Amino acid sequence: MRTRPVAPGVALVLLLHLALLWLALRPVHQPLVRDDRIWLQLWQPTVKLTPSPPAVVQARRVPVPAMAPPPRTRAAPPPDAAAPAPTVPVPAASADTPEVQALLAEPAPAKSLPPDLVRQALKDVAAIDRQLRAEHPQALTPPPGSPNARLARGIAAAGAAVKPKWFEQARIELFSAPNDPKRIYRVITATGEYCLFYPDTGSIAFNSAPKSGWAGSGQPTLSDCPTRF
Repeated sequence: MRTRPVAPGVALVLLLHLALLWLALRPVHQPLVRDDRIWLQLWQPTVKLTPSPPAVVQARRVPVPAMAPPPRTRAAPPPDAAAPAPTVPVPAASADTPEVQALLAEPAPAKSLPPDLVRQALKDVAAIDRQLRAEHPQALTPPPGSPNARLARGIAAAGAAVKPKWFEQARIELFSAPNDPKRIYRVITATGEYCLFYPDTGSIAFNSAPKSGWAGSGQPTLSDCPTRF
């Protein structure tokens, strides 16, 4: 049996692969297309300008003619030059003087009082304090927001809400505002309550009334208590 030769086929396959590889690696030529777009640049690139070094100007030298130095003349001393006055030594302050010793000396320690005198002074001060406290007693008042102060206000309000008994005296309290010239006083008794209206004695209407004057002043009017706002 006759076999076909393999070499031509292998050579053909190799040539085909080389042709495909050459086609794949060959650069592709792109057609040139005109672009009508306009590109705008918002920021100009900063260009650093380096200053050029200043030019050095060489000064032109002008020749100066040499001059001979003038002859030296020795100045004669003036005839009426006064001789220097002799210096008089000033005596330095000696450290042994009483003034210097008084300044340099340490201050003497304060003399302490005798213990008996100190105790007697404290006793006298305590006696004066007790006497002043006895003459001017000051009750200890609790702060307004303390529990004791709130309890005292509650007890006082409860006592004011209860009318006095038949054997107790009437209770009088200011019903009007403190700065109102027309004073109103409320009188609370065991049988009921009423108000006393005092007129304003300094007003023009009161002084121009027929019953004004000393006879009409200070006479209150009795009526029911008004309603508070």
